Amino acid sequence: MRATTSSASAGDPPAAPGGEAASAAPARFEEILGPERGAAYRRFLEWSVGEGFMLAVVEVRRPAQREALAAATRAAVPRLCIARLASVGARTIRTLLEEVCPSPAEASVLMLTHLEESQDIPRICAELNVHRDELARTLALPWVLVVHPAAALALQRDAPDFCDFAGLWLPEEPGKGAESLLEQAIPSPAVYGTMPLQRGPDATTSPKDLLSLAHDAAALGHVEQAADLLAQYDMKHPAAQAHDVRRVYMDGLMLRMRGRLAEALARFHAALELCENSGDRQAKGVLLDEIAHVRMLRGELTAAWHLEREALELFEETGDQRSRAASLYQLSIIELSFGNYAKARELAHESLELSEKIGDRATRTRSLRHLSVIEERMGNYAKARELAHAWLMISDELGDRNGQLASLRQLGSIAVRQRNYAEARELLYESLRLCDEMDNATYRSGVLHDLAVVACHEGDYEEARRRWGESLKLCEELGIMGGRAVSLVMLGELEADQGQLERGIALVRQGVGILEQLGGNNLVAAKEILRGMERLSTDMPCPPQRRE
Repeated sequence: MRATTSSASAGDPPAAPGGEAASAAPARFEEILGPERGAAYRRFLEWSVGEGFMLAVVEVRRPAQREALAAATRAAVPRLCIARLASVGARTIRTLLEEVCPSPAEASVLMLTHLEESQDIPRICAELNVHRDELARTLALPWVLVVHPAAALALQRDAPDFCDFAGLWLPEEPGKGAESLLEQAIPSPAVYGTMPLQRGPDATTSPKDLLSLAHDAAALGHVEQAADLLAQYDMKHPAAQAHDVRRVYMDGLMLRMRGRLAEALARFHAALELCENSGDRQAKGVLLDEIAHVRMLRGELTAAWHLEREALELFEETGDQRSRAASLYQLSIIELSFGNYAKARELAHESLELSEKIGDRATRTRSLRHLSVIEERMGNYAKARELAHAWLMISDELGDRNGQLASLRQLGSIAVRQRNYAEARELLYESLRLCDEMDNATYRSGVLHDLAVVACHEGDYEEARRRWGESLKLCEELGIMGGRAVSLVMLGELEADQGQLERGIALVRQGVGILEQLGGNNLVAAKEILRGMERLSTDMPCPPQRRE
């Protein structure tokens, strides 16, 4: 049966065999495990040494706490044998235990550690469960299994019969490191990949023009239809891809929509050079806006901000109010990524008012959606949900798949914040379906990240690892470094929370390194998470070794 601290403390302890444990220098078990757990563990050692097989399971979250407990146990009892389960490799558990404890009759205690750091926890648990009787007979001395709380859950699930052997089970003590690292989440980037598409550089083009039709199709997320229209245009204008700024711009736009960001940048810069030669200020503003968009996607926030400011000045100079409203919206997204909530809200409202004044429904709905993101970040979930639903309805009316996807994803994010994980998962799977329909890898990387967050909250950590792995791979391929950094930090938190602290620290450090290059509001939060994780491995001083 699973015993607790209270069951271990009943009665008067018998004399320790040979007086060895009783006469040892006092170990600091109470300091390491807390008063009640420490006293129970000390009594277990005093009662069990020399009495044959007995099992104690001690849950500890901090590696430093685990090492301190091992050192204190070595100081309290003679001939302690320690088996690191993470080092078992292809060997059987029995082989490992016999290697570290070749003469059980001459040993006092067998301590098993590092289960949480193993890459094969289910197999180790299964072996302990199946061979429990044989192991108890062969190694007939007290066992102490020091285990991370997450691995303890796996042990109970995969080795229930072995767990029944435990005469003492000390769960982690509330207030002594029991808090989950997963509660220290940092915000995802400001919904990258959902900024509005500007009108083409030629604002006076007839709606019947094939390039304008292609742009409108792309703006609504119908990429294949846009590609067909461009193919028709190219048949009539075979030289346009080299010399026509509008056609070169469309190349960049289509590449961006498909997540090929480096190629998109090259085409936008080529179009920008054509604009410089012609002196077209309005077209230059549109292209600077697009380049800022790509820089934003890649996480280059400062560069994106300067480019967007330059684009906004050009739109103010040329009097292009439609492009100005869209530019204000994009600038608001960048400000939100810097953590400037008040400025982001001010710019979003300015964009909304201007788009309503000129009757631009597309930018108006996107501004509503961005205001939903801001309200969500500020904890105003009811208002955020109201705005997101309003945008989803208008997007449905317009047939705007970009808007549908982004609003579904936003509603999923709000559901996560409100712990409605089933609803969030349903909304995100619908978003993922739209990603596949649109063949948009940029959108897909963000939705995969969101699905990982939901899986993590639901305790499905293997699914979370898989989804984050998929998102990280896409972000790396696409050059979306801000999204990659956040996923690395959150995956690192998961690994550390599950006992893989060193791996978790390495992942978070990698994410922090990227954020240090990019800047943005997440850097401060990520550094604090890293500092907290590093403290976990160093904040428990080890007691002095007993001198033989």
